[in-house]
Amino acid sequence: MSQGKFTKPKHRGFVALVYYTGIRKAEALRALPEQFRLDHKRIIFDVGKRLKHGIQTPALVIPLAAPYAESIWQAVTNTDHGNRVFPYSNKTGYNIFDRVFSYPHHMRLSRITNFFLEGYTIPQVHSWTGLTLKALDYYIGLVDVARMGESLAKAKSEK
Repeated sequence: MSQGKFTKPKHRGFVALVYYTGIRKAEALRALPEQFRLDHKRIIFDVGKRLKHGIQTPALVIPLAAPYAESIWQAVTNTDHGNRVFPYSNKTGYNIFDRVFSYPHHMRLSRITNFFLEGYTIPQVHSWTGLTLKALDYYIGLVDVARMGESLAKAKSEK
């Protein structure tokens, strides 16, 4: 994030929001300021009904002290009610990510697989992401494969 090419201050907030929440790029692009609030130094973000057959999930919490979270809050407070916080087209949203991290879905993939690696349960990750159990099964498989690969190094070092 510190090395990325951001042509507008809101670009950093857009990337930070997707990074911390693991939401879809389109879910961030449609966000209105009314979906955010600040409570006890935490950004509370009500994503709304998730895209692609998703469900309504509880609001997501981002600590304001997290690196670059302030960029999210600045973007929200610099947007008039009723206007999108990140008023970019889908292509522009993709390009913002491409200049910083490349593939945007990588943020979502990383966030979800890291939740599983950190020991969060399927119901907890379902509540955060709104994904179906079938969709979560894909991410669980990625976690298992990563963990299995790591176990190979342990087996070799035990000899």
